Amino acid sequence: MLPTRPLLHSAARQRAPGGVEMIGQPAQAPAELLPARMINELVYCPRLFYYEHVEGLFAHNQETVEGAIRHSSLDAREEELPPPEALAETDRPVRSRSVTLSSDRYGIIAKMDLIEADGARVTPVDYKRGRPCTAADGSIAAWDPDRVQLAVQALILREQGYTCDEAIVYYSATKQRVRIAVDAGLVAQTLAAIEQARTIAAGGRIPPPLEDSPKCPRCSLVAICLPDETRACAASRPRAARCVQTNLFEIDAPRDATTEPVADGNRPVRRLVPARDDLRPLYLNTQGLSVGKSGEVLRVKEKDKVVQEVRLNEICQLNLMGNIQLTTQAIQALCEAEIPIAYFSMGGWFYGITQGLGVKNIFLRREQFRLADVPGFCLRLAR
Repeated sequence: MLPTRPLLHSAARQRAPGGVEMIGQPAQAPAELLPARMINELVYCPRLFYYEHVEGLFAHNQETVEGAIRHSSLDAREEELPPPEALAETDRPVRSRSVTLSSDRYGIIAKMDLIEADGARVTPVDYKRGRPCTAADGSIAAWDPDRVQLAVQALILREQGYTCDEAIVYYSATKQRVRIAVDAGLVAQTLAAIEQARTIAAGGRIPPPLEDSPKCPRCSLVAICLPDETRACAASRPRAARCVQTNLFEIDAPRDATTEPVADGNRPVRRLVPARDDLRPLYLNTQGLSVGKSGEVLRVKEKDKVVQEVRLNEICQLNLMGNIQLTTQAIQALCEAEIPIAYFSMGGWFYGITQGLGVKNIFLRREQFRLADVPGFCLRLAR
């Protein structure tokens, strides 16, 4: 049994730091550990990084759900990587899964899907659901965000005393392992991305959306970002009043609205989100009904007879008109699913509403309520 290296830092995310680390220089007690996945998001889209890392917003789509399912088996069992000295003394390959390590020097942290070790030389392996890109010479290659994410893992392993000269990305769509050489050029690109991430997080200013990018339709946050709509709104306002988008938090740094990029007002807005939601409101107006829950289904009964069954994932709200009973189990399930329950009189007068916590970011909720009392902010938002 090989000895193991103790975990240095927890993988919990913290709030954005105020300082910016110089490229290649050791960090002095960093207040923030940047997750490798967030640096991947930064290279993919700085605006996506800001939403997820700074504002704590996230939404699922088909691709993120599939990726989470694929990673569930990897994350089910966390293992520790033996120290370099122990690896050097063994003559058999070592494979450690779901290893979390960090670097105080660069202020980064990563949860590595798999680490393959042959002696003191280690190779991080990351699993991706997509397919590799095609290089200029026709060969397969890893995407830039994936290359930087694996380079972050390599930097962490090097600081821990391991020898790491390459990394591997496994693309499950094509079942291909793509090797990445962790050379000086990739390291410089990665360090620049880390510095850029800290600068954006510390500045508190949301980056502009990408322009006509093919990345937007596949992004899970496209309904929050609204890239084309944001640019169209910026182009329709006078130059002095243009601003890409109102920040959700109060910004201490001065705003220079004249430096924001502007969209072409004649450019059509792409439909990147559905015109209407698939979820529908449920209205119940028969007096004496009772609503219970069985699994993920609401069961509507009249005199102990089930008259209708509705799946929770098909409704966006439940509206009760008059004297209709709702079980505690059903209320809890609706709150957990963030489906509001509205109470009305038989004539349609609104009484009140029951809903879950909604946005789970307490800092965001606090700022929303505070800014609602700031007339200048409300006026700017209304415009």
